Amino acid sequence: MNHHLFSIIIPHHNIPQLLQRCLDSIPNTPDVQVIVVDDNSSEEKVDFELFPGLKRSNVTCIFDKVGGGAGHARNIGMSHADGEWLVFADAGDFFTTDAFNILHRHKECPYDIILFKADSVNSDDYSPSDRHLVLNDALDDAFNGTISAKEALLAKPVPWCKMVKRDYVQKRNILFDETMSSNDVMFVAKTTCWANKEAIGISTDVLYTVTTRTSSLMGNWKKDPENYLCRLEVMIRYHEFVKKDYPELRKEPIILTLVKSWKYGVNTFFRAFSLVLRKKALFYGFDIFLKIVNNHTLKL
Repeated sequence: MNHHLFSIIIPHHNIPQLLQRCLDSIPNTPDVQVIVVDDNSSEEKVDFELFPGLKRSNVTCIFDKVGGGAGHARNIGMSHADGEWLVFADAGDFFTTDAFNILHRHKECPYDIILFKADSVNSDDYSPSDRHLVLNDALDDAFNGTISAKEALLAKPVPWCKMVKRDYVQKRNILFDETMSSNDVMFVAKTTCWANKEAIGISTDVLYTVTTRTSSLMGNWKKDPENYLCRLEVMIRYHEFVKKDYPELRKEPIILTLVKSWKYGVNTFFRAFSLVLRKKALFYGFDIFLKIVNNHTLKL
């Protein structure tokens, strides 16, 4: 028997002030279980005796010293969750003022996954950002019937801004990749693709505020060739996962992703090209690539 309605899982690494902001956006109520998994933070940046959430009755803090990244931390969090619904958050983000009223309004819905809209701001000054636009535009397209709900879920394959039935995830044994980056892509792909279309709900309610930080992983991967190569490997696996049974859900063509490797230098390009050839993935998404080329030609 479940003890909570919602289990909120938050991986954390070296940003205690922002984690506190995230926790402040979550009510301290008996139906909400909050699991914070600290991913081997540094004692120079975190005072563990005053760690955010330690004094809250509905927060469990787990201090993991493996340093396995956000995917590893989320898997630990799921192993301790007992809520009917799983809700994921990043420590640097926060929930909207009405978020938990929104979650309660949907708690009896007969779905395995429900996707919501987001907002986005710069973390320091709360000025508007654009990280939510792809997700929100996809939701609008799904409501208009332009794309399917599954396509909307995969337009931005991130764990936040949705609620997922814990029993569904457990029965399918779906876990996050424990990779340097893109640990969430295959989790979202599997939870989305393995769900019946009748088991996916979409909502125009704004649940979550995602933030932009120059020091975040998302900011750093654009400069780090190792993160780029990790993302490329995950993208290849994603294509392999969907190409047979879900061709309409493919992501960016591998050729276009490979072109982007040039900005990391010649060595990274050849490493990327070698990976693509080894996986026989050069033409993954090539039909989409042709559509992009044709559309560009027509505009000219």
